[in-house]
Amino acid sequence: MQVKGRDYQLLNDALVDAFRPDSLEAMLQFGLGERLDVLVAPARFDHLVFQLIEVYNRRDQVEKLVQAARRFNPTNGRLHQVAQQLGRATQVTAHVADGVAPVDAWELEKLVRRHVPLLPAGAMREQMQRVEGRVCLVERRLAGGQGQARGSGFLVGPAAVLTNYHVAQGFLEGDQARQLQVRFDALLREDGVREPNEGVVVAVEAIPVAQPFSPADVDESQGPPAPEELDFAILRLADEAGRAPVGGAAGPLQSRAERGWVTLPEPDPVLEPGDPLIIYQYPGGRELMMAIDTEAVVGLVWGGARVRYRANTERGSSGSPVFNFAWELVALHHAGSPGPEPVPYNQGIPIARIKAALAARGLTPLLGL
Repeated sequence: MQVKGRDYQLLNDALVDAFRPDSLEAMLQFGLGERLDVLVAPARFDHLVFQLIEVYNRRDQVEKLVQAARRFNPTNGRLHQVAQQLGRATQVTAHVADGVAPVDAWELEKLVRRHVPLLPAGAMREQMQRVEGRVCLVERRLAGGQGQARGSGFLVGPAAVLTNYHVAQGFLEGDQARQLQVRFDALLREDGVREPNEGVVVAVEAIPVAQPFSPADVDESQGPPAPEELDFAILRLADEAGRAPVGGAAGPLQSRAERGWVTLPEPDPVLEPGDPLIIYQYPGGRELMMAIDTEAVVGLVWGGARVRYRANTERGSSGSPVFNFAWELVALHHAGSPGPEPVPYNQGIPIARIKAALAARGLTPLLGL
């Protein structure tokens, strides 16, 4: 199938409306096994979409593109309209008095919360496996190479782990960073202390940047946080764990797959109240866990300096990555609501603030960019 004229315009507008650059790349990779940077030349996003449609036009495969887009974003009204226009939305009939009237199949099912997308199971499974290999425990190195869990972290570059300032606090001066290590592929451990051969351990070489938390994070009456109070630290590793295989060179988790790292999204993702979130964490230094909340985001506070959400975390989850349902990194988890339980929210640092702080210090090369 090909499109031209008005149909071309409708499809172009629908794809621009339904996706951002990162989610369009994910849709192509997971839904069609294609890479955007291979198919089209770098350009402004709307022109990228224009080029992409032209590629599938030349192949007579626009139908496949539309189907994959709808599977990845089934709640987008413009995509549904395009599918109808191109004859891809299934039609059924219903009896009306003595006649038969066409009924769109979508009328037989209802979306209760339209902002919560249906998720392609295969793509979700693949993405979960990628993320799991990139999240780590941040540990204090003990005698004999053992490690004691202090919090969570995750790779954001070949040799760069992002975590909270308060997780690394006490190890920021001089060579103290070398008393820390990170551990990938860690299995269940109740006491939070692990032997040297459990998982993949990588030494921390230095902490090139760290910004403290704010008094407002422990007492709301002290707010708002100062611009430099972002409660994050970058741990520079002694080895490029992101370019090594998952599971290391040996062991039951050995894999040919490169571990990789979590990329900081471009453009900055938008956070709206009610948005769903996923948080990967090592609560209590035990095993890797995930919290999924389909109506998580409470909202941004203090002019966007913090984002609050309902997704669950536990002690030891500080430094965890927070993703939206398009697997874009949206925040660095760092705290719960101050005060007694039950707590009304958990809280993170919007990743856009951290990205800007790194850029201002010329540290984006650490991210593999």
